[in-house]
Amino acid sequence: MDNKVKKTKIIATIGPASEDSSTIRRLIQAGSDIFRFNLKYNTISWHSKVIDGARKVAKQQGKPIQILIDLPNSSFQEGIDLAVKKKAEYIALSNIIQAEEITQLNQIINEHGLSTSIIAKIETREALMRFPAILSETDTVMVARGDLGDVIPIEKVPFVQKELILSSNKADKMVIVATEMFLSMVTSPKPTRAEVSDVANAVLEGSDTVMLSEETAIGQHPVEAVEIMNRVILEAISWQKLGHLNISSAKNKNFQFGK
Repeated sequence: MDNKVKKTKIIATIGPASEDSSTIRRLIQAGSDIFRFNLKYNTISWHSKVIDGARKVAKQQGKPIQILIDLPNSSFQEGIDLAVKKKAEYIALSNIIQAEEITQLNQIINEHGLSTSIIAKIETREALMRFPAILSETDTVMVARGDLGDVIPIEKVPFVQKELILSSNKADKMVIVATEMFLSMVTSPKPTRAEVSDVANAVLEGSDTVMLSEETAIGQHPVEAVEIMNRVILEAISWQKLGHLNISSAKNKNFQFGK
């Protein structure tokens, strides 16, 4: 097996629980790679101020953090203006129903001479039906499992996730798995075992990025959520590199994969 397995990135959504400089610094230290700003909540001025603050802290830490602007819809032009002004690395489009929405946004990005990547959030039945066309136009795919679970039978969501990841990998497009990964950590200091397995499986399936939403935006343990997610990712990558787990070492409570 190829030992050069890339690290799955972590997106942390910024909100009231994580907007201050101290928490942002700790989120960076814990392993966050991308900060998401969901324009469905708060004001444009709030997002603008916190983005500036986050970049300042990241510069002080010597670790570049990428900015993701999440638009409620493709006609939310203020949101597009903010993304352009702040030179966001990513713009996510919610509730996409056709590839033309991505094409139009790409034109705006190109007009401003930016290299911003577009993320197509797959969360509608129409997006699933037109996924090949959307995949050909977008830079990145987000598997938005929460809303998908409302438009398709819930038991199909894990398998749709696998298909979307596989198709994105084949097309060499970045793919993000999102929604309720560590939802219990909104109130609990630790995730459930099922949630840990969910994150690990997303990595093993080929996800390039995993996302925390409420966990870091409004949760009681935002930094701990990133720290534990980072540990799970590293363990999954270790298993991928080695191709096996030395089960006998599990007798030791503090065993490490492959040891």
